Amino acid sequence: MRIKTIVTGEIGENAYIIDNGKEAIIIDSGADYEKLKKELGELTCVAVLLTHAHYDHIGAAARFQQCGAKIYLHEGDVGLLNGFGNLADMFGEKLESFTPDIILKGDEIIELCGEKIRVLATPGHTEGSVCYIINNVIFSGDTLFNLSVGRTDFPTGNPAKLRDSLKKLFSLEGEYNVLPGHNLSTTLMFEKNNNPYV
Repeated sequence: MRIKTIVTGEIGENAYIIDNGKEAIIIDSGADYEKLKKELGELTCVAVLLTHAHYDHIGAAARFQQCGAKIYLHEGDVGLLNGFGNLADMFGEKLESFTPDIILKGDEIIELCGEKIRVLATPGHTEGSVCYIINNVIFSGDTLFNLSVGRTDFPTGNPAKLRDSLKKLFSLEGEYNVLPGHNLSTTLMFEKNNNPYV
């Protein structure tokens, strides 16, 4: 499994390309389709897995869907796609609308590009926030950051649910690399021991 990080948009959203040499999946498609398309090169993007439905994470999803990729999103965030909840209007951005192909509920195992991907529901930043786990890597979206956590003051945010989601993450056995939706990567053990919000 190869993982490439591409920083997109004015607020530095981390999009991740995971590939097997022929096909690829993108976790959080960011807001720069052309940049991601260039990074894909000859790879075919078969799926875009969204950790939540804020505009900076989903801005390029519609374009990838038009090119044949399947879009995955938790049911709790479907209602944010159209309207104020995706934050595009708040930040003066335009968002091309789309409908997810696969609606997640949490606890699914998705098989793509030869990898088994665990879906872990982690509400708090938004009601439908999820983390994706591949082997010993957690793609944490805006749930958990390096020495920080996601905001809960946006639509459907909930601090109590975020605390419960962090407990769920920290109850996972073993060590994991954490690749968040913004800023630097970290590890689960480091955050458990040092994150001031935990």
